[in-house]
Amino acid sequence: MVDFENKVASLYLSVSGKATSRLGVNGSVTFSQASAESDPVVMPDVTEQIEGNLTHQDFTFGNLHEYSNLDYSLLQTILGFEYLMGSGVTFSLDGEYVDLADDAGYVYGVESGSLFLIRSGFRFDF
Repeated sequence: MVDFENKVASLYLSVSGKATSRLGVNGSVTFSQASAESDPVVMPDVTEQIEGNLTHQDFTFGNLHEYSNLDYSLLQTILGFEYLMGSGVTFSLDGEYVDLADDAGYVYGVESGSLFLIRSGFRFDF
């Protein structure tokens, strides 16, 4: 059996309202921080329990605990607007920023990066 420790903390704030009778505003901020690690995996020696040559197999998993640790923080912010253009027609515009800071590269290495998105569109209510 292997001990595995996982710690996660998240904070979420969301706001929405009407700036005017035609203009709606919304926004949110999310922050998450997580870490996880395990003790080394110690596999029993099975060569005496199974008949046959197992020298071509690797049952040790000796380095698994070194490359499977997890330590990251994620920040996501969203700001959006909706404008009522007329009866049943609304224009929307959103901006979103996401930043991932990977402090311990998981199996595939460090995956840090950021992303900025702008979305817009029309909604027709009928």
